[in-house]
Amino acid sequence: MTTNTDIPLILGGHSFISQLGNEPQPDEAAQCKIVEACLDHGIAWFDTTHQPERIALGRALKKLGRRREATIIAWNFMQVLRPEDKLDRPVELEERHLQQFSDELQTDYIDCLVLHELDQGTEEQHKRQEALAVGWQKQGYVKQLGVWAPGENALEKYGLNSPYSFMVRPYNIKSGDLSPIFAACKKLGWQNFACSPFIRGWELDKMLKKAANVERGNEGALRAKLADLMLRFSLFQPNVDRLICAMRRVQWVGTNVESCHRGPLNDSEMAWLDSLCQMPDT
Repeated sequence: MTTNTDIPLILGGHSFISQLGNEPQPDEAAQCKIVEACLDHGIAWFDTTHQPERIALGRALKKLGRRREATIIAWNFMQVLRPEDKLDRPVELEERHLQQFSDELQTDYIDCLVLHELDQGTEEQHKRQEALAVGWQKQGYVKQLGVWAPGENALEKYGLNSPYSFMVRPYNIKSGDLSPIFAACKKLGWQNFACSPFIRGWELDKMLKKAANVERGNEGALRAKLADLMLRFSLFQPNVDRLICAMRRVQWVGTNVESCHRGPLNDSEMAWLDSLCQMPDT
């Protein structure tokens, strides 16, 4: 049953690819069920970084007939990839890429477009790419523009008159205190999207080994407890509006929604999580 509750999670595009995760890639049928479960549970935002992620999401939303319910985030990672390929890096957007977005996502507009800075890119390239994206926005092909991983100088770097309205940045138990950065972006009037609560599942696996050394119990129950705390740690940091979280199993959708309803960590939960973080990796 569809819910009208807006859950502040974003399905991570890494849910759809074999790289960047500790779980097997779901097949096409499972991908569609994951997208459907998200929409039914109130998760209406979907992130897509790489080309296979855009194709998977576009295919699922088309099959479900629910594109208009979804808010899609896309990035300037445009290489056509095979499953065995290494993942690509951001490229300067060109006019032809708008049609590529449309074909892969099976949509006539993008809700949110992240302009990831280019590796060793020039200021001229950045301005050219930004101008192109602003043009797409004026034409209605893009609704919002955002940036990746701004620093504490965000206010000075972008200013109050920039074309951007949101940012994406990792915030998890390993990232340290990023509250000044998120606060700076809030002063710009932006929405802040945190990501990588489990560091693609790899950190969750490490934390599970630590927990198993100090606490008796079923491994599945310990993993569920850790996943709950790590997700809530990231989601309920100051000035975090939404959290991008990959989910490669349909049952995780409901589980993560339940975590959202639990709210911020209490003192004992934070102390337990912090004690594990202080332990050396095994």
